[in-house]
Amino acid sequence: MTIGQRIKQRRKDMGISADELGKRIGKNRATIFRYENGDIDKLPVDILKPIAEALLTTPQELMGWGEEEKAAENGGMSEAKQQLLALAENCTEEDAPRLLQMMELFLGKK
Repeated sequence: MTIGQRIKQRRKDMGISADELGKRIGKNRATIFRYENGDIDKLPVDILKPIAEALLTTPQELMGWGEEEKAAENGGMSEAKQQLLALAENCTEEDAPRLLQMMELFLGKK
């Protein structure tokens, strides 16, 4: 994910418009869209910090640094795969064959 995509995702998760984000940081909607679409390649820190504050996050999260660290800690495994493994570890011995069969069917292995 790019910085712009993270900004857009966070903004949408918070339910605020580009206009509202622009008002919070003193920019117009068009500029926000340019940040989100990657038209402005390198966001200066003096812009990134107010955006992060307006979106109740950190510049590091918008940069994706937290994602890289999490992936490295988990051997590059996605969050979804980690959740699958956790669920598999909690299934009973009796359920394991059925769960395996269902996953194989889902993945088209049989």
